Amino acid sequence: MDTPIIPADDPIKPVVAAYAATFEKLAAATGHARRGPNGAVLAVSGAPIATLNAVISPDVEPIPDEIAALAASEGRWAVPWSIHVRGEAGPLVTKVAAEHGLTQFTRQPLMIRRPERGLPAEPAVDSLRIRAVPADELDLYAETVADGFEAPREMFTVMADRSLANVDGLTFYVAELRGIPVGTGMTAVSGGLTGIFNITTLPGYRRRGYGRAVTMAMVRAGYAAGATTAYLYASTMAESVYESAGFRTEEHLTVITAPA
Repeated sequence: MDTPIIPADDPIKPVVAAYAATFEKLAAATGHARRGPNGAVLAVSGAPIATLNAVISPDVEPIPDEIAALAASEGRWAVPWSIHVRGEAGPLVTKVAAEHGLTQFTRQPLMIRRPERGLPAEPAVDSLRIRAVPADELDLYAETVADGFEAPREMFTVMADRSLANVDGLTFYVAELRGIPVGTGMTAVSGGLTGIFNITTLPGYRRRGYGRAVTMAMVRAGYAAGATTAYLYASTMAESVYESAGFRTEEHLTVITAPA
């Protein structure tokens, strides 16, 4: 697997670029995607979830005109959407967002687990089984993700699209306890990096270490694929859980959406 080229003046950019590329791949499979001339990504999955339809800039100093052009290229947006930028949104990006009615800002810590942390031990929690989901079980995955996020299942039907099983580098996981789905995860492996997404635990099974176990299993899967650096965007409340798994906050993302 190719080793990412890390700019000396922006060592975080390959991670954020991989994050943007994951959204681009997902959207290309279920909706549509395009890139701006400077590398910003427009990814429209078609899901009725703002964060899954986005304009994402991987640059530490995003170009407002590029974000504006990508946003305008959709015309009248048919689904909720968002703008993702690194760090704080500057006044020009804030202005572009406001022109589209996006005025709510959410901060998400970027947490990275570096190779020097080593291969984590194989998780062993109760009789929890963590397995990759084949194409014909993506509907189970989508339903479990929705249940884990405590959202209506129809919001996540896009994750049941079988074309996702053919997207290079993506693997979908379900955690089961005696055959009952209790959690999920997803990895996106590319360029020596393992992106970790959709870590959920169903409400009745929380505070048992299942989310951490799924995360560790996916870090191990990344190691097996040659990707020894793992990253994820966490909620502020979940930072301590991922810190216990060897992740450290190195930056944060600002996600701009319309008010709920």
